[in-house]
Amino acid sequence: MKAINLKSPKTIIALAVVLLALVAPAVIDNSYILQSLIMIVLYAYLACSWNIIGGFGGQFSLGHSVYFGIGAYISTLMFNLYQVTPWIGMLVGAVISGLLAILISYPCFKLSGSYFTLATIAFLHVIRLLITTQDKILGFETRGAQGLQVKWRNGGLLDMQFQDKRDYLYVILLLLAVVLMVSYYIRHSKTGYYLAAINTNQNAAESLGVDVTRYKLKAMFISAVFTAIGGTFYAQLILFLDPQRIFGADFSMEIMLFAVVGGAGTILGPLLGAVLLVPINELTRSYFGAQFSGLGPLLYGLILCLVVFFLPGGLLPNMKAFYKKHRNPEHRETKKALD
Repeated sequence: MKAINLKSPKTIIALAVVLLALVAPAVIDNSYILQSLIMIVLYAYLACSWNIIGGFGGQFSLGHSVYFGIGAYISTLMFNLYQVTPWIGMLVGAVISGLLAILISYPCFKLSGSYFTLATIAFLHVIRLLITTQDKILGFETRGAQGLQVKWRNGGLLDMQFQDKRDYLYVILLLLAVVLMVSYYIRHSKTGYYLAAINTNQNAAESLGVDVTRYKLKAMFISAVFTAIGGTFYAQLILFLDPQRIFGADFSMEIMLFAVVGGAGTILGPLLGAVLLVPINELTRSYFGAQFSGLGPLLYGLILCLVVFFLPGGLLPNMKAFYKKHRNPEHRETKKALD
């Protein structure tokens, strides 16, 4: 068995996450800080979900908020109208989102590069316009642009509604752990190797017998399922669904941004990106408020440009490269002298 390197950036980040999961909920009692931590972990979860198709498969989808919104709306309608627990509504919304992802992605995967990305953006806008302009969809009242209120019941684990913010933090940390474990399994499985080949050179992978469409659809299904699950959690946390927000292009961009900045295609990169970038938006909104309402997205854009130009591949791969370069200076000096 391969020994764990306690000094590697990957191990350090993993240990920091475990420490946060164990310590933070127990020692923090400030509601604002707890809410901020919940949002950081939620965005990390969504970025990891996107990474399964966008990072491993190299298919840059900018329409993932569709699956997030569908998961949120389906579980909320089941909860409000039929008193179905969100844990069941979460699974129903996840399956429907995954099947819709396959239905939409199958023709879109015939496109490549930026054309696929543009197709996902177009799909997002079609769904957003449908939700915001129709008060009823398939006979269910969605209230259009007014948004949908999530009913508050007695609260508790069955309803996924808690008086204490710590309980929400425990739930989303558990979901994050699940998506990280699934990501690790995919990355080190045959599916992960095929996705890596597709990401590197799709035509070459296809010529070697890889069923490109099948594996991309498989990755998209898993990614959409996890994203929809995040939508249900968000609905029960916020208790209100604003279609302009959850079906918005900027929301999809944020999910993608955290993964790309942290390191798309790595397991912990999206987590790192969310941990570093989400607080920026929270701090700018807290200190500058409505006076500079667009400051957060502006800073996101600047950070993305800096990463693309100076740290291609994202922060985590460059941190690992820096560590490998400097971990044994004596060996480098000896090698240089021999050369």
